Amino acid sequence: MATTTFTVRQFYTIPSEFGTFNSSGIGVFVVTESASRLVINNTRTNLSVDSFTMDTQFEGTTTFNSGEKEGWWPGPSTSVYGIIVGGNDLYENTGAGSVETSYVSCWGWGAGEDQSDNNASFISLAGNIIGDTFANTGSAKTALRSAGYYYQYPVGFDGQSPNTGTGSDV
Repeated sequence: MATTTFTVRQFYTIPSEFGTFNSSGIGVFVVTESASRLVINNTRTNLSVDSFTMDTQFEGTTTFNSGEKEGWWPGPSTSVYGIIVGGNDLYENTGAGSVETSYVSCWGWGAGEDQSDNNASFISLAGNIIGDTFANTGSAKTALRSAGYYYQYPVGFDGQSPNTGTGSDV
């Protein structure tokens, strides 16, 4: 199986008026059944002129263009940070790449010295985002996936959302 490597992961959120979505174009991972409605770049490189199609619940096959306000949001490098990412119509960030507004939010923690440090930071951050407390990394990961969030530990540590590529940010 080929390894997918992202220099910096790119995220996109599908507006809620399109309903659920269940397939994507080439080079895109979808966080399916996602409350956060998040899409993750796989192999797309020229995001300023890029678009892709998806099958959506209310609009059928729809083309999404990266120049729209829901466009690709560059995530932070995980060489020094662990990240948790979500997309939601209630999140509004300005100045993401070539778009004026993006509905993607990134939260992060500084890389710990070892796996245990990163696990503790991850559990704490997940609790702040979800608004709950977690006994361990497993319960935090499950809650994040159920709510449609993506997570990635810093490079060199174990902890990446499943079904979003097998590579690690570099």
